[in-house]
Amino acid sequence: MKASVKISAALVAVLILAGLAAYRWGDWGAASPQSTSAQQATKGGNGAGRSRPAAAPPVVVAAVSEQADTTLIEVTGSGLALRSAILRPAAAGEVKMLAFKAGQRVQTGQVLLRLDDRNQRLDVDAAANQLDAARRLMARYDITAGSGAVPDSEVDTARTAVTTARITLDQARAALADRVLLAPFTGITGLAEVQAGDRVGTDSVLTTLDDRSTLRVAFAVPELHIARLAVGQDLSLSHRAFPGRVFKGRITQIDSRIDTATRTVRVEAQVPNGDDVLRAGMAFQLRLKLDGERVQAVPELAVQWGRDGAYVWAVRGQDSRAEQVPVQILRRVQGRVLLRPQDPTAKPLRTGEQVVVEGVQRLRQGRAVAIISTLPDVAAVAAAASGVSASAPVTAPVTAPLTAPATAPASASAPSTGSRP
Repeated sequence: MKASVKISAALVAVLILAGLAAYRWGDWGAASPQSTSAQQATKGGNGAGRSRPAAAPPVVVAAVSEQADTTLIEVTGSGLALRSAILRPAAAGEVKMLAFKAGQRVQTGQVLLRLDDRNQRLDVDAAANQLDAARRLMARYDITAGSGAVPDSEVDTARTAVTTARITLDQARAALADRVLLAPFTGITGLAEVQAGDRVGTDSVLTTLDDRSTLRVAFAVPELHIARLAVGQDLSLSHRAFPGRVFKGRITQIDSRIDTATRTVRVEAQVPNGDDVLRAGMAFQLRLKLDGERVQAVPELAVQWGRDGAYVWAVRGQDSRAEQVPVQILRRVQGRVLLRPQDPTAKPLRTGEQVVVEGVQRLRQGRAVAIISTLPDVAAVAAAASGVSASAPVTAPVTAPLTAPATAPASASAPSTGSRP
């Protein structure tokens, strides 16, 4: 019984405290508009009752430039002789004479090797005698022509014998010629694979012959760049055997197919080798510049990312207001980003237009900005470094911190980074 009385008393006390709290809360709520008005009146200073607009955020800008979308391809290529041949004999036999040395320059038709040809010479003599005999017989038949002393069938047989003997002689002479290996073109011979006295067959390798007056270089280019490849384009080559030396070449052939395994296209170039220092089989480092369309470029720091992709903040209008411009990134080149408009229907960037590089955290669409520094144009800096006068003066960037402009009233403090106006 006593426990029930204590519980009831506790509940009554809780209800009383809750009622007092509700009464006090309502009293404060009624008074809060007056307090807010008083605070606004106090902050207004001049009695207007309105807060001062936020100061324009300070930014650093850079001009949009235009440059060619040039791609530099660096690949490894293999050297090939302009003409190359692996020399084999046309007939089997014993090597009687080697008429060349490794590395020797030979001319077209020059004798390189002779095989034993005694039997072939005898065959030529025998065929020549048969031809003479057939001709003498045919000459006697011609004397008696029309007299009927010799039947026409025998005359025809004699005429056929002359033709057959002539063919046999030609075959014997061809077999004799096959015992000699001649240079098919002017070039440099390789190492001899046989010596005098060796017996060789028609599949035996005797030596190699290379015409390296001009070297061919084969290399592969990704299919992404095939639209920019063309016969006649210049390129440069280097080799570790000749440090500091650069060889010049030109594209001569482009394959008609793409390799489906590597997704590359095979390309060949030719390099003059007048001093004969380059060799077939060398591995070259090639540098090929592929020129593309002229596109716009901005500093890397100007590119921002959002839900819909990349964009930049352009400063437009006489009152310098920020405008978000969507862009499509092509690639990065030496600290700058090459880009093109993402939305053809939107207002694109213009060459020379200013984009925000630093201070983007406090920008909003249409918000006015205070430009405190302009980064120099990259082309102007490069021209000044090379001694060529640039069309626009080059100004050094201002290294002052991003603070509010000095003209702003002292009472109007700049909003913190990341805050909304």
